[in-house]
Amino acid sequence: MSKMSNANAGPVSRRSFLGRAGAVSAAGVVAAGTINPAAAFAGNSVRTYKGKYAIDSHRVIDGFMASPKGKTGLDVVVVVSESGKLDSAAEATARRYAASGWLAIAPDLGATYKGSDKQAMVAALTRDLPRLKRLSRGSGKVAVVAA
Repeated sequence: MSKMSNANAGPVSRRSFLGRAGAVSAAGVVAAGTINPAAAFAGNSVRTYKGKYAIDSHRVIDGFMASPKGKTGLDVVVVVSESGKLDSAAEATARRYAASGWLAIAPDLGATYKGSDKQAMVAALTRDLPRLKRLSRGSGKVAVVAA
């Protein structure tokens, strides 16, 4: 059984993660409390990029990335839309997290993992989460939220 480690909650099995994938919306509501509303409209303090970007030498993600300008050692948040595709809600959520000091990634699961089955795409994203912990600008902590 494939397991990944979460710094706050201990090991999480792929089956457990997939079982919770339907409840991602609730996780987004809980994590939304960590966004500073005043900073969410900081406009030019956030750097964004839309397209393909490498998370390491083995994986390229297609999607949207937002981060505070000039900062490193950031916690990473992966913003997943309800459909799994990149949409304006996912981009806006990523911008708000970036304005609050997070390195936010909103992947287009369909383009990145070439699948039509959302459960299979979420499973592939789950396998990539340890790679996201090693991002050069990241702190090693990764959270997943809904758009």
